[in-house]
Amino acid sequence: MITFSANPTVDSNKLLSPSLIFNEEKNVCHLSVPFECHPPQREVDGNVVSVDLGINTTATVAVVNFDGTVIHREFIHPGRDIDEVAAAAGTCVLRNGDRRDKRLKSVSKRASKTMGKGGSLQKGFCSNTYRKCRNINRQIGQIVSKRIVQIARQFKADAIVFENLKGWKAKGGRKRSNLRQRFHGWLKGMIRDFTEMKWLEIGGKVVDVVAAYTSKLAYDGSGVVRRDSKNYARAKFSSGKRYSADLNGALNIAARGILKLTRRNDRKERSSKRSGRSPVKLGLSV
Repeated sequence: MITFSANPTVDSNKLLSPSLIFNEEKNVCHLSVPFECHPPQREVDGNVVSVDLGINTTATVAVVNFDGTVIHREFIHPGRDIDEVAAAAGTCVLRNGDRRDKRLKSVSKRASKTMGKGGSLQKGFCSNTYRKCRNINRQIGQIVSKRIVQIARQFKADAIVFENLKGWKAKGGRKRSNLRQRFHGWLKGMIRDFTEMKWLEIGGKVVDVVAAYTSKLAYDGSGVVRRDSKNYARAKFSSGKRYSADLNGALNIAARGILKLTRRNDRKERSSKRSGRSPVKLGLSV
């Protein structure tokens, strides 16, 4: 297997000495071909691309100008086409080709048949199934990160903004439940890392913001939102308006990213004492 650490087709990239890397534990090897990157100076247009990574939708993207105008929204969910989510008591629609989740679901059934009431599983149990699922996850990560970078290049974004989810662990969902399995397949780290690799290579900037309350608070400043009991992907504002919970989170992430960038750029001009509330008022472009 040959691994490229950068895009060899970019003229500014310089090829370095390749290395043959051995993994004695797995008894495999691969050839790593590193490149020295010299990103060109980018033209920016005064906006950010915010990304909300979730389990209902793989990635929800919003492009927001520094004045608060939302100029683009997009839901990226390749899992709808290459995965097959198990239908749950009529509340979940069966989708086309749910390969990953269907395979992972079969592992527990095979494990119970193998062990019975007692015993243990041998080393390498269902290793091929896990390998295929890892490859599917990697494919999802590459597809989603590629599309995020395409959007950022199209709108000449100053930065791509993510929530800082490092060390975050899911607490919801009962053991062996569908919700717990969906959290298990959440690709928050992989998608962020792949996006950062692609974006930094062309001279972009990635910003991480605090994740607390991005989904709980309304983007228009109206207060706390409530989730729909029948459809958790929908949020109800205090004004009665119903909105996508994932898109609401993406807009809050954008506001925090803009605040972080403007504070960084105007640090000398701004007062050291100021409110923690975001001054960005979001609005949809006509």
